[in-house]
Amino acid sequence: MSGRKSMYGETKSKRALTLTDTAIAWLEIQKKRLGATSLSDVIEKLAREPGQNGSNG
Repeated sequence: MSGRKSMYGETKSKRALTLTDTAIAWLEIQKKRLGATSLSDVIEKLAREPGQNGSNG
């Protein structure tokens, strides 16, 4: 299965996550805060925020 191209220039692949209701509620809050279109977009945006991980500064 081929993934779709994202706005970040990388191919996206489907993944499965198992999350608590608390985690989903927090992601929904972040979705509004970030102006994201989906929960997967929230995760992408958070992963790419400066200072959030070792790979992007």
